[in-house]
Order: sequence, then structure tokens, then C-alpha cells
Amino acid sequence: MTNPERLRFIDRMKTIEKRMLVVVNPMSRKGSELASRTRSLVRREGMDLEETSTDHPDDIGSTVQFWSKRFGGSRVIMVFGGDGAINQVINNVMLSRSNNNVVLVPIPAGTANDFCRAVGFESVESALNAMVDFNIQTVDLIKMEIEGTGRNVKYCSNVFAIGLDGELAHRSQKYKRFGIPGYWYASLKKAAVAMFKGVETYRVHIKANGFEYSGDLVDGIFSNINRYGRDFLIAPDARPDDGKMHIAIAKPMNAARTFVTGLMLLKGKHGRMSAVETSTCESADVYILDDLYAQEDGEVCFYPRGTKIHLSVAPQALNVIAPPLPSLPAPGAR
Repeated sequence: MTNPERLRFIDRMKTIEKRMLVVVNPMSRKGSELASRTRSLVRREGMDLEETSTDHPDDIGSTVQFWSKRFGGSRVIMVFGGDGAINQVINNVMLSRSNNNVVLVPIPAGTANDFCRAVGFESVESALNAMVDFNIQTVDLIKMEIEGTGRNVKYCSNVFAIGLDGELAHRSQKYKRFGIPGYWYASLKKAAVAMFKGVETYRVHIKANGFEYSGDLVDGIFSNINRYGRDFLIAPDARPDDGKMHIAIAKPMNAARTFVTGLMLLKGKHGRMSAVETSTCESADVYILDDLYAQEDGEVCFYPRGTKIHLSVAPQALNVIAPPLPSLPAPGAR
């Protein structure tokens, strides 16, 4: 951001919102450095700033509630981190009592930065420049209502994935400090085991609008965006504001076919595989019949068998600073 742009940024913020909440992922060196520079800039201009960290999710919730009670009205929340940090902030915002006027500013300072890329931010500079124009877009979220030992509500901005994706996310946690290479290393280890023991499957029952699947699956992904894990084009036609969830189910297959499917996923061609079924819906019920791990915007969760998860689109649920999203294609257009 150049000096004139920096001045425009400050003038714009002072005009629209004189208060700002900054959330930093302390594990992100890049995020911490960027937050430090922004913190100095904002405070030097006399704006009101509150700060919290994603290594204590409860602190985010209490800070959001405090921010709401203290000021009310519009609140700008800048998130310096990756998809996991954004996920924590979104959940705390959506589950707070006052979330309608929150404006989220995602700064791509994580590993994959899938949400930032989905709303048009390829770099930190593009996000900061967007704040100069203060262009607000509204995007959908995936709402999760979980029934098991209790009832819980959560939100995803990117993907909810069960089966292989959840297992790989779980296994890669020990290599998390290595970022994307750590994920690929965990994946290769899992692939080596699959070559000798077969690809692990999980029993589920999925029922959605015009779509139903019951039996074993390798992977099941419910997406709000087109690309996840930086490289995987899971739903080529998906947009974060199209009002739909995009489903991809990988049925049982051998290790070789699973590997080929993964390669085709890089180009968004996985739907051509006979063992892959895709669909779109506005809501779905997922009945988990085997213990499994799930990946929710990169965060890992364990769900025991017997858990029921109701997924639904929360349309236009989140205000976010972003460049104007491209127009939706006409029905049937490609």
C-alpha cells in the first residue's frame, strides 16, 4: 500500500468506522508482522483498537461480546491468519447476539488462504487495497447443526469434509508447522499404507434435495467455494454467494483409482470418474455410521458413530470486505 493509499485508507476508516477489532493467529509469522504494522498505523491515527488471538478461541468470543456491548453498531474485524483463524472468528461472530453489522476483513496470512482467494484476495496487498474502497460483499456460510450426545451449532465458510479428507487433516496436524508440504507428506504416508491394505472407507447415510447416498464412502465434501487446500478444484462452478452447497462423494475404489481421482481433482475433472458422484443442494442430513474425522475449513473434528449433522446454506450471512464478485452465470450457462 503506497502512502497516498494509506492516507485514503485511514480517512475512509475514520469516516465509516472509528473502531476496529484485530484478530491475529500467533502461529503465523507473516500475520503477526502485518498485524503489528497495521496496529501501529491505526493507533497512531487515534482510532479505537481492540486485539485478541486465535490461540485462545474462548478469548475471541469474549472479545467479540465485549466489543458488541461496549460499542454496538458496526464493527470492523480484521483477521490476520489463514482459514482456521477465519473459521474461529466467523463462528464466534455468528454465535454472538449481535452479528448483523459485523464487517470481516480477511487478510491472507495463512497456508492455503482458501476463503481469501474465493472472495478475490490473492495477496495481502489486494486485501489492504480493498479496504481503501471499503467495498462490502455478502457471502453464504454452511450452517452445521450437530446432534449426538448434545446439540451444537457451527459454521463453515469453505468446506465440510468427512472421510479421507478428515483423516488426512488429522494426520497432518503433527506436521502443521510445515504448511502445505506437511499435508502432502501425511498424504503420501497414507497412500503408501493404502497400496498394501486398501483404501479405508466409512459408512454414512446422506440425504439431500434430490440426492441420497447410503453405504461406504472414501470421501464426502460439502463445499461453499470452488477450491480448497489451495490446489483442489472441488466444485468448479461454486461461488461463495450462490446460495448452494456443492456435494462430491467418492465411493469405494482401489488405491490406484483413488490416486487418479486425486490428480483429476486438481483440474476439477474428478466428476468424470465413475466412482465420484456430484450434486448441489440447499440442505442435507448426514448420518455418521462409523467413527470418523471431519475437516471443517482446515480445522479437525472427531464425530463418533450415531452422530447426525444437518447442513444448510445460511444465505448472505456474512459481510466481508472484498472486490466485487463476478456476476452469476445464466442458468445452464457454462
